Amino acid sequence: APFLKNGGKAMRYKPDWEKAKERLTAFWHQEIVDRCCAAIYVYENGAKAPERIVPGTDEERARYWTDPEEIIQRNRKLMENTYYAGEAFPCLFLDLGAGGHAGFFKGEKHYFGDSMWFFPSLQDPDDLEFDENSFLYKKTLELARAFVEDSKGDYMVSMPDDTGNADALSHLMGPDELLPAMIEEPEAVKRALGKIQGAYERIMREVYDIVRDNNEGGSCIQWLSTWAPGMHAQMQCDMSVMISNPMFEDFIMPELRAQCDLLDNALYHFDGVEQIRHLDSLLSIPRLRAIQWTQVAGQEPCTEHFAELKRIQAAGKSLVILVTPDQIRPIMENLSSKGLYLITNANSRDEADRMLRDIAAWTHD
Repeated sequence: APFLKNGGKAMRYKPDWEKAKERLTAFWHQEIVDRCCAAIYVYENGAKAPERIVPGTDEERARYWTDPEEIIQRNRKLMENTYYAGEAFPCLFLDLGAGGHAGFFKGEKHYFGDSMWFFPSLQDPDDLEFDENSFLYKKTLELARAFVEDSKGDYMVSMPDDTGNADALSHLMGPDELLPAMIEEPEAVKRALGKIQGAYERIMREVYDIVRDNNEGGSCIQWLSTWAPGMHAQMQCDMSVMISNPMFEDFIMPELRAQCDLLDNALYHFDGVEQIRHLDSLLSIPRLRAIQWTQVAGQEPCTEHFAELKRIQAAGKSLVILVTPDQIRPIMENLSSKGLYLITNANSRDEADRMLRDIAAWTHD
């Protein structure tokens, strides 16, 4: 990528990256450069956001998700026809399914559809065994290297969606088997979660070593439009909507604390209002830097949960929200702009630029 006069680097598809990087760095410290962070994507010339429906044969779907040349070509075309406004930036998603580190264990069975999914294959949690020769483990590293080699600084390469140890164990056992085991065999489940944590730490370190220089010493989560200095990745426990808070404290909090200790800038993916019962537990983790609030289809919007969102900010955590344009003003009027990051789409460059001017005008402490 060409270098700017100030010594910074100009990303090919994002000429104002240096200013966006400054704002994103401030976001992790609940600081404001000139306005709160906002990423606005405009898809042009017939381009549209990547779809989760992948037609074709099993072989064609496997290529869609695992062939580096096909993935790069598809994403380069999207980047060339996307206007990245505000803190939006081009990033290629290293995507082999949420909780994808479930695929790093012997005997796992996966298939490709609208994402990468698993068939339950594990009955006894003590039988769980890491496999460094597994297809998905080796493919994760292969894709990371291929994307970095192609990018040469033109775009960022995301961390993998290998997150949520209990979610991964649920992939492997199936929730119908895992949930009773958490009651009947709690120590065996905890031992399995420890093995999955080992796989998580290994893949995060290895991928970060591959992508770090390309990502200017940082790392990113593509689907959340986040970039941070150092090792940055999301944490999650989507299956926590099925367990009580005491069980969350017992089984999940040790994983989250360990992952926060590993990561320089840890973010928790808060997937739906059923997780509100775990919010105080999450806010008690000193090294948790941010929470991403998901507006789940069929649930009330985030604008109905300002009390919880204010609790997150009051605890000193940054806040990421994927919003609709009409939600921006009420969110900004009710929440502090410090450590606030809004992500949305617009229909045109003019609309995106107008939205950014409004966001700048509405920014406050």
